Amino acid sequence: MNPRWWQIVVGGVLVLVTGLVSITATAVPWATPAAIGLLGAFALFFYTVGRRGLTENRWRIPLLVALFVLTAVGTALSPNMAVLQAIAYPLIWVLVDDEPLLRPILVNVVLAVAVGLGFYICFGGGLDALMQAVVIEGISLGLGVGIGVWFTLEMRKSEEKSRLLTELTVAQRQLAALHHEAGAGAERERLALELHDTIAQNLTSVVMLAQRGLTRGDDREAVRSDLALIEEVARDALTETRVLVAATAPVEVEGGLALALHRLARGFERETGIVISTEIDEVGTVPRDLQVVLLRCAQEALANVRKHSRATHARLALRRPEGVGGDLELVVADDGVGIGVGIADSATLRTDPGGFGLDGMRQRLSMVSGGLQVTALAQGGTELVATVRTGSNADATDSTDSATDRAAPGARVDDTAVSTLAPTHRTDPDRTDEA
Repeated sequence: MNPRWWQIVVGGVLVLVTGLVSITATAVPWATPAAIGLLGAFALFFYTVGRRGLTENRWRIPLLVALFVLTAVGTALSPNMAVLQAIAYPLIWVLVDDEPLLRPILVNVVLAVAVGLGFYICFGGGLDALMQAVVIEGISLGLGVGIGVWFTLEMRKSEEKSRLLTELTVAQRQLAALHHEAGAGAERERLALELHDTIAQNLTSVVMLAQRGLTRGDDREAVRSDLALIEEVARDALTETRVLVAATAPVEVEGGLALALHRLARGFERETGIVISTEIDEVGTVPRDLQVVLLRCAQEALANVRKHSRATHARLALRRPEGVGGDLELVVADDGVGIGVGIADSATLRTDPGGFGLDGMRQRLSMVSGGLQVTALAQGGTELVATVRTGSNADATDSTDSATDRAAPGARVDDTAVSTLAPTHRTDPDRTDEA
């Protein structure tokens, strides 16, 4: 309890006991004035220096001694002074260190004996007085110790829970920092591999072609051929750069997922010339972390359409087939060239060696209890469906997803599912090795 509240409680009890003592007759005429004087002396002590014992260790023993004297001696003067036990027993648990728990219990026993002796004196001595004192103090001691032990144990539990919560919060922050660091490292590694496997090789080709052109001499036709090759390779490098920038663009979901997907589709159509239709259903409220995952998957899928599909039309859709509370589905489809059915194994389901591609999308989705399915369309092209489970669906499918993760390291593909998000030329073993 706050020390200020203790001051109010002590003051209230002192006023109450003073009133009781004043209206109760005693066997000895001077006992009532003496009891009231004792109450006044304690009040003066408590509100000048004694209250410091509630917050300062050096005043705890003086406050305890004053409390014992007031309660025991006061009870000997007037039995109504025993009401002071209502604050004496609780204050013992505040003022006495409860490690070990036996210490405040013993102090409670000492108080009970002292007050019992006061009752014995007040009742005039004898066996009857002794029996009354034992019964009254036995009940008081039992209540004081019982409530004190219970309250102390509850406080310990509360403090332990608070400590564990603090440790858990710190651990979660550390884990989040480690995840962020690991994610940043993986992203840097991915970008390095992308640059090495694409742009760096194209620039190397440009350098070699330029050096060869310098040795052509007066052979204008050969120089013109080299310049044409340089232009072609440079354009390829520019395309690779745009794809890389599009795949790693910052995720902006301000205004909602639907608006972000519309913005992404319009930018894709403007940059590539590929006509894209959007079908964004009303899917209700979507947590921000799921919005980021779905938008990243859309970016990666459209980057692959741009890079590999040779499509003229594409489709971007967001839907919740089962209604509110059901799974969210992001669909990216194109009418491109596709890939040979024979290459639909898990190793080839990556868009590029060392790239992010479908493996990366699947990893993102698995972190939010989602999945990925890539299917070859009968009329040509590819349909990619990224599924995110929400609410109770996510909990119900965690174990199923874990089993699937162990069974297949690549994206989940049905019997006819293949990926056209990787270039068709990879059906050629030589091109695959070269890549």
